[in-house]
Amino acid sequence: MLDYVDIMVRHRWMIIRNVLAIMFIAAIISLLLPRKYQAFTTLMPPREEHRSSMASVLSKVSVPGLNIPGETNSSEVLAEILKSRTVGERVLQTRFAFQEDSVRLLHILDVPSVQMGLIKLPEITRVTVSEQGLIEVAVTASEPQLAAAIANRFVSALDAVNQEKSVSRAKNSRIYIEHQLKETEQKLEQATAHLAAFQQENKTVSLEEQTKASILQVGELKGRIMAKEAEIGVMLESMKPENPLVVRAQQELKQIKAQYRELESQQPAGSDVLMAITAVPQVAEELASLMREVKVQETIWQLLNEQYYQAKIEEARNTPTVQVLDPAVAPPLASWPPKKMIVLVSGIIALFLSLLWVFVLEYRQQVRERPLEYAHWQRIGGMLKQDLNRLKGIMRRGRKTS
Repeated sequence: MLDYVDIMVRHRWMIIRNVLAIMFIAAIISLLLPRKYQAFTTLMPPREEHRSSMASVLSKVSVPGLNIPGETNSSEVLAEILKSRTVGERVLQTRFAFQEDSVRLLHILDVPSVQMGLIKLPEITRVTVSEQGLIEVAVTASEPQLAAAIANRFVSALDAVNQEKSVSRAKNSRIYIEHQLKETEQKLEQATAHLAAFQQENKTVSLEEQTKASILQVGELKGRIMAKEAEIGVMLESMKPENPLVVRAQQELKQIKAQYRELESQQPAGSDVLMAITAVPQVAEELASLMREVKVQETIWQLLNEQYYQAKIEEARNTPTVQVLDPAVAPPLASWPPKKMIVLVSGIIALFLSLLWVFVLEYRQQVRERPLEYAHWQRIGGMLKQDLNRLKGIMRRGRKTS
């Protein structure tokens, strides 16, 4: 170890000179490198009570306490939307202030097409999600104002895409419910007309209060069944049949149908008020059937009407779908090049190379004093020189042949 220290001390000035020279050159190069600025914007995680338009439409007929989550109800989903082609195309087509001019980002990135821009866009953009659900969008550009503008544009494009998709879903729901509502209105009018005609034909036909209660409850259950079927139809417009929400709604439909069959066929267990429908005389039974049909259509119409106006409200809604915690601002300092790091790493590399060089010089000087070892190195050098000459000859013959 003392020998090594002695070598370093004897060549200390050369080592110091090399390190300082390399660090000075690295500092000059870092000053000449083009600067890049990185701007950040942070989005808050979506609140759990936020629902999609489809969930809002179904909120009036869902089971109490059932929270239907929205499709954009997680930070990971929003992060993936930010990385999507739809958002990327909107950002690339946006004009930004660049070098005292308004230029599309497509031209700022110097790419010939949108497809090439989508490939290059991830090189200047980074989207991350923290453990707490905060979404951070980082954009790197040659100008600080440009970096901030691009980052904020990503947020506005995300909000626009969310609103368009939400309105599209609400519109589809509104059209579907509107069609069902028109059909229900026609059925209600027909059922009411049939009931009035039957009562007029049979003069005065009345039912006992027990029978009437049974009929009304059966009609209400039938209306709930048809409303639940309509609800499942709305859900299947945007959900798959195996979706947990669809499966749960279908199970609820089975339970309601079971109650309906029990009440229609026989007197419910433990009930002293309701009468079995099969116990009603023939004429009264026909009247009961007509009254029940009217009750069914009234129940369906009320539920569909609530859904219809809820869908119209959702379709007309124009509120922001994302919450910005920290909008992007122009960074005061450049993020690239890291001047201190470049100078420090260059100095460390120069130090190791200088130490290696002085050890090689010292060994070269000492090996001349050992004839056998020096002759061995000469023989190795001669073999390498022969290989080099042979390689040159092969290359010359290859040129003459070509």
